Amino acid sequence: MTNVAGGNGEDAVPETVARLIKEYAQAQVAASAPLSPTLSLRGDLEIDSLALVSLTIRLGEEFNVDVVESGVEFGQLETVGDLMAVARKLQAL
Repeated sequence: MTNVAGGNGEDAVPETVARLIKEYAQAQVAASAPLSPTLSLRGDLEIDSLALVSLTIRLGEEFNVDVVESGVEFGQLETVGDLMAVARKLQAL
């Protein structure tokens, strides 16, 4: 598993993603770090569709970006790695 939390600037996006995932996840697997980029948001972490939209909007707020205007396709978010890619995209805007 890849540890998505860290302390340097390069790890800031994964740390933000990990914090939000742990806040929204219903499954106990989220409570134990590290999170793997291959974990399914809906299956493994039990994040439902509405919670995933809310989580993604909160992620955009972390980077002061409107996720809807940025073109994020919520239906394409399936894994922790997908969410990490969105976070990197939002951070770059």
